[in-house]
Amino acid sequence: MTERAYRRYLDLEPTAESPRVVLVAGVPGTGKSTLAESLARTLRRPIVSMDWVLGTMTPFDLGDETAWALVDLNLFATTARHVQLGIDVVVDAAGHTREVRERFRELTERLGGVFVGVECVCSDETLHRERVEGRDRGIPGWHATVPWTHVQRMRGLWEAWDDEHLVLDSAVETPDSSLKRVLGALGK
Repeated sequence: MTERAYRRYLDLEPTAESPRVVLVAGVPGTGKSTLAESLARTLRRPIVSMDWVLGTMTPFDLGDETAWALVDLNLFATTARHVQLGIDVVVDAAGHTREVRERFRELTERLGGVFVGVECVCSDETLHRERVEGRDRGIPGWHATVPWTHVQRMRGLWEAWDDEHLVLDSAVETPDSSLKRVLGALGK
């Protein structure tokens, strides 16, 4: 996403209601979408999902660079509007770079919200690979799953998350225990 496109959302009128933005990030197959969807359902709050937005773009021959830029812009614009309206929102995205995570944090805080970062990992590589290769996410227009080589590539692109956030390991935590930890961080 271009810097100019991003910056225009930072200039929106902030809210006085302190809505929360929960960014659930991680490489494919770590449980981030399962957690994000469970969190949105429990809180009865909207979710914006990178993969669902990507699925809407498959009928168009946009090219990877354009599609990714549009996905990023859509996630930021949708998140900005929810925060501006004082509505909590769950963001389900790879969030593999410091820049993307910092942009979500900056956007949230500039618009008067509270940012909560959640990093999903899976410390058991065999289990992780089985999950990835055995799933079908059921997203219209999008892949049922990704190849294991994509997961390995994304791991290589993952930039350390240095600021305060939750780390949830789906190899040792159940979906319910992960959900409870996030709800605890939100004061729920």
